[in-house]
Amino acid sequence: MHVAILPVSKMTALNLATKRDVVVIGCSAGGVDTLPKLLAPLPPDLPASVCIVQHLGATETSQLPAILARAAQLPVKWAEQGAPVEKGHIYVAPPNSHLLIVGEHLMLSGGPRENHSRPSIDKLFRSAAAECGSRTIGVLLTGMLDDGVAGLRAIQQAGGLTIVQDPEDADFPELPSRAVSAMTADRVAPVLGIASALAAWVGRDIDPIEVPKQIGVEARIDRIGVVDPATLGGLGPQSPVSCPDCHGPTWLIGDEHARRYRCYLGHVSSARDVLLHESLATEAALWSAVRALHERAMTLESLAADSDRVGRSQVAEIYAGRAREARSQATLAHKFLTDVVSGLKE
Repeated sequence: MHVAILPVSKMTALNLATKRDVVVIGCSAGGVDTLPKLLAPLPPDLPASVCIVQHLGATETSQLPAILARAAQLPVKWAEQGAPVEKGHIYVAPPNSHLLIVGEHLMLSGGPRENHSRPSIDKLFRSAAAECGSRTIGVLLTGMLDDGVAGLRAIQQAGGLTIVQDPEDADFPELPSRAVSAMTADRVAPVLGIASALAAWVGRDIDPIEVPKQIGVEARIDRIGVVDPATLGGLGPQSPVSCPDCHGPTWLIGDEHARRYRCYLGHVSSARDVLLHESLATEAALWSAVRALHERAMTLESLAADSDRVGRSQVAEIYAGRAREARSQATLAHKFLTDVVSGLKE
C-alpha cells in the first residue's frame, strides 16, 4: 500500500486544546459485540469525533461499520486517508491498516505491526495523545493480550482522560485487566457506565498541559516508519533482545508498568509479547532437537539392519548399541521437553 505522509500541524496539542472533543476506542476479542452497546447511548449531537480500532484479520471482509451504524445514533464510516476529523462522526480503522491522527486529519498506514497487530490500538492512542493531548479521552475495552495498554498510558501522560472496561463486564477480560494492573485509569466501569462517562466528559473545558517529548517522538516514528538508531537511543537503551518480527536489534522503551521493545524498522512488541514468542521459539528449537535424536536413532537402526543382512554381525551390534543409546537420549529429551513446555506456559 502506498502511504502518503501528511504534513504535521505546526500547532501543538498545547495551544489547540480547549475542550475534550476526541474519543479513541480500542478493543480486540469480543469487541464486535461490545462496541454497539457502547455507541448506542451516545447522543446524535455528541460534540466530539470518535475513532475506533477493532482488531481485524488482514484479509477479512468486515461489515463492522454497518454493524455499528445499526446501533449508533452517529454516522459510522471506514476511516479514509487524509479525511478531516469531524465532530459527531465515528471512524473505524480498516483491516490491515493502522489508523493515526495527524493534525486534524486521519492517516492510514500499512506500516510495521505493533504487538503483531495492524491496525494497532497503541498507535491510534499514541497519535491522539501526541496530536490532541488533553483533548483526548481514551477507552480500552474487551480483548486479549495487551495492545492498547501503553497507548492508554500515553493519553493519560498527555493530560487526557482514560477509561477501562471493568474486566468483570468484559467478554475477554485479559486486556482490560492488564490495563488496570499497569495504570490507575480515570474510570473503570461496565459498558453502559463508559457511555455515561463519555456523554458527561465530552465538551468540557480543559486545562491543557505540554505533551511529553517521548510521546511525540514515538508518534512521529509511527508516521514515518524507518528511523536511525540514534533516534531510538533517545527513547531508551539498546537491548540484546531481537525483534520477534524481523529479528533485528531493539531498543528498550517504556517503564516497569508497560515495558516495550522497538526496532528501527518500526516494529513494537510489549515485554509480554516478546516473552510469548521467545517461549514459542524455545519450544520449537527443543522439538527440533528431539526430532534430530529420533532420526539419529532410526538411521543407526537402519545401518544395523543393513550390516546384519550382509553378514557383518559385529558392525551390526555396534550400530544397534549406538541406536539404543540414541533412542534412550530421545526419550529423556522428550520427557525434559514436556516438563519445560509446562513451565513456559505457567
